[in-house]
Amino acid sequence: MKAIEAKIKHALSDKGIKCQSVYKMPDLDDTRVLLAFNSKDNRRLTIRKIKNALTNLNGGDFKIPREFQRLSSAFLHLEVTFGSRTEKPVTPGAM
Repeated sequence: MKAIEAKIKHALSDKGIKCQSVYKMPDLDDTRVLLAFNSKDNRRLTIRKIKNALTNLNGGDFKIPREFQRLSSAFLHLEVTFGSRTEKPVTPGAM
């Protein structure tokens, strides 16, 4: 498992969230990570719990969609985009 995937899985585990798998999507523009959870092990899992666990990584800004997507009757997945707001916006008066 690569560095970012291992960090995420460890951070979720530290918060008591059982993550089935972490997969970094092959994308050159940004770092997108797919998280898969077994819904039976995580009955009270919320986006807020995941966000709190990922905030503790100190990996910069990230974006999480508002809802989980269902892979099957037993698994949920969530796509997280890291580095979503790393560049500061250019203001008109800055030039």
